[in-house]
Amino acid sequence: MLWCAWSVAAAQPASVTLKNIRHDYQALNNCAPVTALTLLGYYGTQVTQAQAASAMKDYPGDPQVTSLELAAYLGRGGLQSVIRYAGDAELIRALVARGFPVVLQQRLQTGSNVAHFRTVYGYSAGQFLISDPLLGPSLRLSTAQLMTLWQYYNGEYLVAYPPAREAEVRQILGADFSAAANWQHLKLHGEQEVKARPKDPYAWWGLAKAHLRLGNVRAATESFDRAVSLGVPTMYYLYRQEAFEAWTQAGEHQKTLDVTQRALRVFPNSKELVGFEKLASAALRKAMSSLILLAGTRRASSGD
Repeated sequence: MLWCAWSVAAAQPASVTLKNIRHDYQALNNCAPVTALTLLGYYGTQVTQAQAASAMKDYPGDPQVTSLELAAYLGRGGLQSVIRYAGDAELIRALVARGFPVVLQQRLQTGSNVAHFRTVYGYSAGQFLISDPLLGPSLRLSTAQLMTLWQYYNGEYLVAYPPAREAEVRQILGADFSAAANWQHLKLHGEQEVKARPKDPYAWWGLAKAHLRLGNVRAATESFDRAVSLGVPTMYYLYRQEAFEAWTQAGEHQKTLDVTQRALRVFPNSKELVGFEKLASAALRKAMSSLILLAGTRRASSGD
């Protein structure tokens, strides 16, 4: 299967810088609202950081806005979005060359556990031009730097576009425009990544997520368990909860409870963590009640 329509690559210019890229320096934990105003502004809709933050955050100071929440807010501004994985440098160039800024979710910097949205709006030989809500409107990363920071989130990218331009996005993404095909792509990518870096928990996480979305819960839980055993930092669970989904589907609720309770000591107001903690607690209470009832029934039948 051809994952992307790279026949367009030969016609790409050697360097591109998109115009009308609006930037604002973020307030604390506001990289998603700034990213929203950058994309909306590029396509002609003006919003402020405060307006975007008010609409996207669950409460003032909410440290986590997901890619799905960002896409939903952009939809209110008239843009469609696709969120995909296993992206690479050539794909970014192809999109930017056709006039589409690309949002990447990366780690903030090498060694940091903070997830961060960045918008790529230009490229030249061996480097990319990026609007970074924290580091400024003209951050330049080499291809190697960009790919290293991107591994943290398994090459996750978001492309937003006016509905009338969907055909262009479809052409550039090729098979990856289909979410189902992209999960297959991420699975193959993940298998290559864990082979190349078997001690990288984020590589195992990406493979696990692909298994989960493809419906292979057992393989997903095994890969998530490997990621956790290799040392996923507590902060990671604030941004990604797919392991809890897999453990819930597999009935392994104690794993979810243990991890969410640990993470909630650091991030007590995370609605995602609270939701999975409640779900696991309820499932474990139900299981315990069933065991007590079964034990009582057996005692009664034995005449004790």
